[in-house]
Amino acid sequence: MSVEVQKMDMEDQLRRMVDLGIGLITYSSEKLAEAARQWAEEKRMTPQQTKEFVQELVERGEKERAEFQSSIQENVQRALTRLGIREDQETLRAEIRQLRAMIERLDARVAELESKLGGSGEAQA
Repeated sequence: MSVEVQKMDMEDQLRRMVDLGIGLITYSSEKLAEAARQWAEEKRMTPQQTKEFVQELVERGEKERAEFQSSIQENVQRALTRLGIREDQETLRAEIRQLRAMIERLDARVAELESKLGGSGEAQA
């Protein structure tokens, strides 16, 4: 299987995982909010208890969402590494800076050599 096909399959799988996670989070939060309203209406919980309960659920949901997102990012990084695709942007930026410096040095060297030859290379072409 080619790297591009593997990459497309992986992207499709990741997209499905994210969609599933978001769907579960949305479904769960809707059901929990509905249950909290029902408990408040049935007087199983006071309005303050309901508010605290919902707040706790929201906080827990946010924590779990962040953990889920972190897990997805880790899995993506591992998959990219397995496929040989580099995602380390800082390393890429450093390499680009090095290449630009090298080009500048080569440009300066070419200009120096052209001046020693007594011409501008462009006129000779």
